[in-house]
Amino acid sequence: MKKALFIGGSAITLLALAGCIHVSDGDYSDLDEIATNTETALRVCGGEGYVKEVTEDGYTCHSRD
Repeated sequence: MKKALFIGGSAITLLALAGCIHVSDGDYSDLDEIATNTETALRVCGGEGYVKEVTEDGYTCHSRD
């Protein structure tokens, strides 16, 4: 039950951020990794406007040229 709630919460978080952060198209099996990488990307890149893409494997920040 806890895992289902966590996955549901992760999905809601991803949907809330979907307009701000691009998540690569694909059939993801690990939404927990995407949620973790999204949180890390927001912190490391400096906010939602600076995150270019998030995947299961990591994230990419926009360049700050």
